[in-house]
Amino acid sequence: MSPGLSPRARLLSALLAAVVSGVPPAAARGPVLPDIRLSSSETVPACVTPGRLMHHVLERTPDLRPAFRDIARYYKQHGESLRVRWDYAFFQMLLETNYLSYKTGNGRWGDVDPRQNNFAGIGTTGGGVPGDSFPDVSTGVLAQMQHLIAYSGERVRSPLAPRTREKQDDIIEQSLALGRPVRFDDLTNRWAADRNYAKSIEWVADRYRHGNCRPSGEPLYATDEDAAEAPPRKMQLATPGAPAIPSAAPQTTPAAAVPHPPACDVYSASYGGQVALLIRSVSGALVNYTVLQVNADLEQPQADAFIAAHAPNGRTIARFPSPEPAFVRAFELCPHRSGDEGAP
Repeated sequence: MSPGLSPRARLLSALLAAVVSGVPPAAARGPVLPDIRLSSSETVPACVTPGRLMHHVLERTPDLRPAFRDIARYYKQHGESLRVRWDYAFFQMLLETNYLSYKTGNGRWGDVDPRQNNFAGIGTTGGGVPGDSFPDVSTGVLAQMQHLIAYSGERVRSPLAPRTREKQDDIIEQSLALGRPVRFDDLTNRWAADRNYAKSIEWVADRYRHGNCRPSGEPLYATDEDAAEAPPRKMQLATPGAPAIPSAAPQTTPAAAVPHPPACDVYSASYGGQVALLIRSVSGALVNYTVLQVNADLEQPQADAFIAAHAPNGRTIARFPSPEPAFVRAFELCPHRSGDEGAP
């Protein structure tokens, strides 16, 4: 650029270059949002939790469909497994679905039917085109995550969404042309033909943060969810009559002090795949067995992500081709669950 150009001429030249390249300038995209992919410098704040997210949604959509009432958990599971900034994926979903109501501002139904489990308008091209459909909530969330991965410039193997399969080559080419990590504001005029797309996503994010987050990213208030996710603290007794003090070393209990088998529970969780892993973990005096459905090509990272987030000190004890035999084995190991009448 010639140093003799005026500031106004330089701005017009920059705008023209952006139009020619097909990449809108930063000023046209609105606010700068986080990178799409998680990294050591790109993390989800502690104030964003599935429980708080669902409370936020229910305040605005009190008649939320029962199938969606645990949807935030899938965003965390799939996001952590695939290294996607899942909080902003969730905020994008709230924008696309109008807080899971699937209605427009005037109360009319949009192009997508809630039963499609399409949470980000994937494949909707306007004019009443409903877009892609997915068999359940977890699969729909995973499809959105995969589409975001394509926008981050990375190829997705065997995408769930037909739109991702058809368009990811073009999507990746445009994303790589940026020459830097792709951010959520880069979705403006690409994911949606909306020049205010980034501004709208950030408005949703700010709305959530206002009621849940301190400026530092720490929670504005404590919940039972925080206590449940905190690592367990082991205790030891100092002297008779003295208060319990924390201890880093596990304490052994004489066998005679445990007259019954430990209480147990059986749970299920899913990343959308058919392969089932049986995961055993211990929470206090309770042994938990979780049947975790995973994708065959992402089996280990999804298991690791689930254990890290929901089953500290857990481990995979068996692998099955489908959930049914996994549940049979889980109930063999845990015949008397803690909630059953007469359970120990």
